[in-house]
Amino acid sequence: MTHSIAARRTLAACLAAGSLAAALPMAADAASPRAGYWAGTTLQPAADAATQPYAGSVDFKVFKYTSSTGPKRKLLRIGATTQLRCASGEVKEDSFLVYVITGGKISSLGRFRYVGTGFTIRGRFTSKTSAKGTLSRTVGDCTVENVSWTAKRGSQAGIPIPTS
Repeated sequence: MTHSIAARRTLAACLAAGSLAAALPMAADAASPRAGYWAGTTLQPAADAATQPYAGSVDFKVFKYTSSTGPKRKLLRIGATTQLRCASGEVKEDSFLVYVITGGKISSLGRFRYVGTGFTIRGRFTSKTSAKGTLSRTVGDCTVENVSWTAKRGSQAGIPIPTS
């Protein structure tokens, strides 16, 4: 009887390990974004009760390259439009664009972070074609922090290339 219980436990452990092993490649694939242009919207709370929430934008380019350790991905270009609030109470619309030379690495878990002068973006790829995160921007005494964003691959971003 003891042998029967041990066999059942071994079988259950093998089934659990097999299920976990089968699920891991799918999780890894979901975190590996497709190369190309990504774009989406930001959600920024209203400055006060009299104004509407501000809908800005975010866009970036994912670049895929091969290294000695296999395929890698990084952010090559990042853009965002936000509404900044200044110490004086003034509200300004801001556009930011940077071409990433160093940094912008996308981890094997699909997470990324870029910190530049007055700009920070953090995010993660939730699938091969979807991403979400937060961004912050500071220009002088004007700032906005922890603005939520979502983006999808294939959305119109970057410089349009004429087809005709």
